Amino acid sequence: MTKVEEGSDMIRCSQCGKEFGQQAEGRRVTSISGSIMGDEYIESYYFCNQCEVYTVEIYHDRFLGEDEVFVRGPVPKPEGDAKVELIKQCSEPWNKKCRCNAHQFYFDGGLD
Repeated sequence: MTKVEEGSDMIRCSQCGKEFGQQAEGRRVTSISGSIMGDEYIESYYFCNQCEVYTVEIYHDRFLGEDEVFVRGPVPKPEGDAKVELIKQCSEPWNKKCRCNAHQFYFDGGLD
């Protein structure tokens, strides 16, 4: 995992470095939010058509302390596709308080 420096607004492919932009091929594919020990985690998946891998942006909103943003990847397409499909099983993936099966499985049962 790589920490994103403050002031960096653009997410880049973790393999080729291409910026993900506003075009259809560069937008976020999906994201999910969960609350663990009072902290909110938002994991957003981006897919690079050029490399055929996912890059995951992890936003950690700390209850106490400074927020952090990390990037994980490259995530192989089969693994990323499985996570994206899991997230799509939830009707409210943005809801950090959701406790559906998809949220529980995604966060390994570690939700508040």
